[in-house]
Amino acid sequence: MKYSQLDRISLLEPGHRLVGERTLDADEEYLGDHFPRFPVMPGVMMLEALHQASVWLIRTTPGFDEALVLLREVRNVKFGDFLSPGETLTVEAEIFKVDGATTTVKAVARKGDRITVAARLILESCSSGDPDHLDTDSELKRLADEQFFQLYGDCPCVAALKQPGENAAPTTTP
Repeated sequence: MKYSQLDRISLLEPGHRLVGERTLDADEEYLGDHFPRFPVMPGVMMLEALHQASVWLIRTTPGFDEALVLLREVRNVKFGDFLSPGETLTVEAEIFKVDGATTTVKAVARKGDRITVAARLILESCSSGDPDHLDTDSELKRLADEQFFQLYGDCPCVAALKQPGENAAPTTTP
């Protein structure tokens, strides 16, 4: 992923909730155009932070069991404030409803006590649809697991998920 919108995960309760943070750096590539004299994080990037938090929450819940987690719908999006370089976005994603392969997540991002964006995201967990002999799903799961622990493995609440010599073991909540 080119633009990881979470710097760290501070709380992870698999099957329930994830809290992460994102501090906006002044040298972000897209800030030169958005906007030159008033650089702020684009709303779509704030929404992407909600999406990424939701995907990681869903992925860790069953232990990276699904090959793909796809965004199907975003509802009730509300923007409230700007995020400028040097400021930190606190992103919370909470599972609201699970119906088969579909998960509804309530997500909100705040700057201090001010909401910057809130939305309800509907995501679907699924396989790639490729034939089993291609082993695409196993490879996608392995890559997701690897990426997750590369990005967030040094966070104490995440490190507890992985036992030495194992893949994800999300039964432990710090």
